[in-house]
Amino acid sequence: MSMWTSLEPAAITVDPGSVASVRLRVRNTGDTVEEYRLRPVGDAADWTRVEPAVLRLYPGAEGTAQVVFAPPRTPDAVAGPTPFGIRVEPAEHPEIRDVVEGQVSVGPFAELRCELVPLAVRGRWRAKAAVAVDNLGNQPLTVSLSGRENGDALTVEPEPTSVQVAPGRAAFVQLTVRPGAVSWIGGTNKHPFTVSVLRAGVAEPNELRGTYIQPSVLPRWAMVVCSLLVAAALAFVALWFTAAPKVSTSAREKAGQAHKLPDKGEKPPAPPPPSKPPEEKPSEKPSEKPSEEPDGGGDKEEGPKAQTIRSHANGGWYLQANGGSQADGTQIGQSAQWTDDQFGRNQWWTIHHYPEDNTVALESGSAPGSVVQLKENTNEVELWKADPEQLKSGQLPPQQKWRLVDAGDGRTRIVNMRNQECLTDTQNDKGALSWKCSDGPNDVQDWKIAEGP
Repeated sequence: MSMWTSLEPAAITVDPGSVASVRLRVRNTGDTVEEYRLRPVGDAADWTRVEPAVLRLYPGAEGTAQVVFAPPRTPDAVAGPTPFGIRVEPAEHPEIRDVVEGQVSVGPFAELRCELVPLAVRGRWRAKAAVAVDNLGNQPLTVSLSGRENGDALTVEPEPTSVQVAPGRAAFVQLTVRPGAVSWIGGTNKHPFTVSVLRAGVAEPNELRGTYIQPSVLPRWAMVVCSLLVAAALAFVALWFTAAPKVSTSAREKAGQAHKLPDKGEKPPAPPPPSKPPEEKPSEKPSEKPSEEPDGGGDKEEGPKAQTIRSHANGGWYLQANGGSQADGTQIGQSAQWTDDQFGRNQWWTIHHYPEDNTVALESGSAPGSVVQLKENTNEVELWKADPEQLKSGQLPPQQKWRLVDAGDGRTRIVNMRNQECLTDTQNDKGALSWKCSDGPNDVQDWKIAEGP
């Protein structure tokens, strides 16, 4: 038994989002009726199909099938030549199966998406932001970044100034925003700034606009208090000098009481013997005072306390259950403002510690029994109702358990046990994420855990 195969043509070019095809010829050179199964293999198999998928041929007969290529307009169809193969397998004699090989060249396309995170930054001396660069095309892209300041009011410095992003991947560029002058008094100033993202080979850049919020070093109320203190000090000094107190004494030397000093060589008279002190009557035994030590009947703190969790970015943003909602799937976000009970204590967290594996669970103050977890198959952080027994025993699923890692300088990393990524403050309304833990201090991944704002 044998067969003959051929591809016409053996190489073809197709653009992402388009369709192209080649012809596959199969001839039965045997002496029995045979059924041939046709199946694509190789890197292009996901977007390749054969029509028809089965050829039934008599001895000496020849059949034709169309091999259709439909690469998607996504990073999955990488630009450039890609080998493909069509497996031809006889049903009656599978031992003589063969793979017909060819080459399909996928055309390139570029698509870039940029985002400034967050859109508004805050700081007296400087502030940190980041630019997320997503390559949605099917070829590597090189991107350069530059900051455009508003006159001399700001300096915007990207680090690094250029990055290369692989297809389907994202890169983050850190931004440092510094004011031209420190605002000592006068409230809060807002300075707009622009970040230009230029892709290699393109004349027009993408421009991302943000706002730098610069509060004064000394708030208005502090100046009012200082003015009042200075006025009070001046009034006190004036009163002191206009009404200085006169100091006098009533001590006088009695007449005839002057003492003559002994002459030289004359011994002074011996002092009279001390008089015998009067006998003291035995005093009654003082009554014993009742013990003032606590008897243990006071209030005792039991269990974990409600605490706040604040990032080190831009003055400390509070981790919160967005909107104070208690429903499963509520986004866990962050806010620059302290809302306290405005949304039902949605910025308070009870940290349950499980010593057996050194992990914790984060229970929301606005939704008792609900904990912070990673959304299924994503890195998004959400609120979800936990099983009460599991919350008490610590037998929670990995996406609901976290580990607190000391980062030094009063900072703490919060690492999820499912993907070993750090809880990251995105400082916008889209909610917090888990992201690969960086080396060294990182303001958006370092948190401060305290008992109040």
